Amino acid sequence: MNKYLFLMLFGLSALITNGQFAPFKFPGDTLGPFTVISFEEPSPYVTILPLPQNIWQIGAPHKTYFNAAYTLPNAIVTDTMNDYPVNNLSTFELIVGNFNDLIYPWNVFIDFHHKYDSDTLSDGGYITVSWDNGLTWVNIINDTSHFFEMTPHNSFGFGNINLYDIWSVLVNGEQGFTGHSGGWVHSSMAWFTFPVDKRTYLVPDTMRLRFNFISDNVQKNREGWMIDQIRLYSIDLGSGIQEYLAGKTHSYFFPNPVATTATFTLYKTYGNVHYEILDSRGSLISKSERGTCDEFTFDRSGIPPGIYFMRLYLDNRYTDIHRIIVAP
Repeated sequence: MNKYLFLMLFGLSALITNGQFAPFKFPGDTLGPFTVISFEEPSPYVTILPLPQNIWQIGAPHKTYFNAAYTLPNAIVTDTMNDYPVNNLSTFELIVGNFNDLIYPWNVFIDFHHKYDSDTLSDGGYITVSWDNGLTWVNIINDTSHFFEMTPHNSFGFGNINLYDIWSVLVNGEQGFTGHSGGWVHSSMAWFTFPVDKRTYLVPDTMRLRFNFISDNVQKNREGWMIDQIRLYSIDLGSGIQEYLAGKTHSYFFPNPVATTATFTLYKTYGNVHYEILDSRGSLISKSERGTCDEFTFDRSGIPPGIYFMRLYLDNRYTDIHRIIVAP
């Protein structure tokens, strides 16, 4: 990774730490998820492995700390009713595969909301990744796969947020989430590269993740690990995200081309939002006032198919220009 990119990422992390971009939005909050697993219905992406004493369950939690899912009613929990037992190893698998090959095949972002309650630096949860369809596995923060320039191992802040570190060691020697989370935690992990050197490889279609929970031989009467609202998505690294990293862009939208409507998501809530739609010659086609918002819908009704530009004004200070393709 070149020095310029590192400095951009370091600068973004520093600004977030100092609160200058508050309230901070995760990449999926800003750019929109393509796949959401909320555990309200079966998902082809999630499999609870048929292991002896596997205590992962999908359902409504009924515990003291795990008293409700993040999105009601269901979550995936290390037992919806009981504390986790001793000498336990429980695993469920998230099959990522090639869900994003037809979108932006250069990256994969995964985030989730979770709570954990375990014996500190002994019991806890950890995540492993496989790039050979499950033949070998490695902890995400030890993943030095050559496929990507940036992984949870080499995160530099962006896209890899609220993960465990090398000092959080569990009973089996793996690093993981341990102790008491103190409420819901929003964690994100990313594997991506900036496609500036004309690479020809794509994200492999064999990517798998395992969410593992392990305990030692001492009964602690703790509740374990609960996970909800898992999101899988990709970002077009060749355009808007580089401007986002440089602090130049304050809004994103999806989808493009626009068949009927597109959703514009802003980096934060602005008190005065309005926009103008211009054609390729710069002539004004339409305009709209949106008032106070952090998201709005663009309706292409009455606009003929073609290429247009949106000039977006935020609090009368920031101006974003978006190229919009209106579909036939």
